[in-house]
Amino acid sequence: MKGIAVLAVLLLAMLGGGAATLRANPMKVGGFSKVSVADKDVRKAAAFAVQAQAKAMRGQEKGAATTLKLVKILAAEKQVVSGMNFRLELGVKVNGRYKRAEAVVWLQPWRKPNPYELTSWKWTEK
Repeated sequence: MKGIAVLAVLLLAMLGGGAATLRANPMKVGGFSKVSVADKDVRKAAAFAVQAQAKAMRGQEKGAATTLKLVKILAAEKQVVSGMNFRLELGVKVNGRYKRAEAVVWLQPWRKPNPYELTSWKWTEK
């Protein structure tokens, strides 16, 4: 009986410590969480986003030579879905002029040969 009481106290201590950790680092279930801009998957998603947006811009501006170049990944977040969403704040140059954009890239590594999809691109004023 004494062993059960000790086990119960240990279990409560572990659960209490876990709750304190959750309060210190709250996570939204299904929401975006911050990720390092140096993460290799973030870098790949950013490169894909810029390439896909450049292709879309060339298609919209028929005949116009548009260059879009990644300057810097300013911030990144990820969200687990059926695969992974990356929400990226990017510094880019459009025909040599600096602009900021927010891109969302959906990654499904098992979807070959095109595991990436640019689902959103918005120019920002920041």
